[in-house]
Amino acid sequence: MIRGFELTLLGGPWGRRLAPRRAWIDDLPWQEPLPQDATGARVVWTRTAFSEYASAAAFAELTGALLAAGAPIDLVAAAGDFVVDEIVHTELAARLAAALGGAVALEVDLGRLVRPPTPAAAADPLLWAAELAVRTSCIGESLTVPMLRVARDVSGSPLIGAALTAIVADEAAHAQLGWWLLDWAAPRLDEAARDHLAGVATAAIAGFAPLLDGDCHTSGLGAVACDHYDPAFRAALAHAVVRPLADRGIVVSASLATARRGPASAADAEPAERHTMRVREERAAAGT
Repeated sequence: MIRGFELTLLGGPWGRRLAPRRAWIDDLPWQEPLPQDATGARVVWTRTAFSEYASAAAFAELTGALLAAGAPIDLVAAAGDFVVDEIVHTELAARLAAALGGAVALEVDLGRLVRPPTPAAAADPLLWAAELAVRTSCIGESLTVPMLRVARDVSGSPLIGAALTAIVADEAAHAQLGWWLLDWAAPRLDEAARDHLAGVATAAIAGFAPLLDGDCHTSGLGAVACDHYDPAFRAALAHAVVRPLADRGIVVSASLATARRGPASAADAEPAERHTMRVREERAAAGT
């Protein structure tokens, strides 16, 4: 069901339970005056809030798949704990949107936050966990970390730079979970399973192609112009995703996966403000 995206807090004992995990947000330099007419930045951080929310759903789904697959309990606990990280990031992004003049209206379908398992994985919890790990951690989070660093370096804002630095620290661990999961699962993933995961990875990477090779605009406040974004993204794809996947027998082609296919998309007609959060947005929109 399509609905407006909004966040609420229940408070009481549940608010107190969350308080220690989100306390660092209040310590950021919120006294910094931010522009109130930066519409692009408001869009960036509103969409970021939703993509972080969708990431929480992905890690929740991964936690269930790991439990069903009999994964080591420390991996299960980490995946469950990352749900909290992503919810805290959701709050942070929403507060940044508010500080920039207010969030923009965003309609979402909360019933489609996570792409369902492929038919091959529907009856195989281990393969389903591997699919989720490849999409969410090995690709989504592994690409997000270097792009967050680029966004931080060109943010032009102590507040937003500090926020991005804090998020990077969390997302680096989120990316590593996927690689640890694949290494643990390796003895139970045969050649057919690896070929299947290569197809999943190629499709997930191809979803980022419309973000590349557009017109360049300006960077700052979380946005990254394409002259910074595109080369950083391609380098991250090759070194942080394609190579470590290949090391695990999951072979994809970075050039093939990001090649343009068919006519220009609607995304190409939009102002091409590149920012790390578009990686998360595209992943969320694809239901990964």
